[in-house]
Amino acid sequence: MDALDDRPVAYVNGTADDCLSPLTGRVIAYWQERMPAGGGLPRWSDFDLMDLYEVAPSLAVKDVIDDGRDYVNRFWGTSLTVALGFEGSGKLVSTYEPESMRKAVSRRYAHVVSTGETSMARGHIANMPGKEYLAFELVHLPLWGRHDKVEHILSAYDFGFRAP
Repeated sequence: MDALDDRPVAYVNGTADDCLSPLTGRVIAYWQERMPAGGGLPRWSDFDLMDLYEVAPSLAVKDVIDDGRDYVNRFWGTSLTVALGFEGSGKLVSTYEPESMRKAVSRRYAHVVSTGETSMARGHIANMPGKEYLAFELVHLPLWGRHDKVEHILSAYDFGFRAP
């Protein structure tokens, strides 16, 4: 896990193994339960958001466009709208404002897509005016689609979470 790096949104960066929030832990466990026995990653078709209804407001699901050229929100939970101040359903990441947020999340998603690895961050939002004091922990989990490659990203956000 890295201490504060050049990504403006986080103080701590790592993998799903570094998550401490019960909310992100619940989603990680669900993802791990769907890990195929023969290797690879869980597929989007193996997921049912109703299984995660208690945390669904804190989830987002991205569809990967052209191997990571862009991403579109297939699902955007209401807790994200409240915390971040915008409705993201159907929105392309390339249209996010401010630019600093767009660049930060695009780097994270590109890493998940290119490596097939999980990504986590914990800290305070630092790249959205007016949100500087909002604590969070988030995790991005890669999902295969119809092909054996990352075609979706399941993300869980625990806004207000502070590590013990």
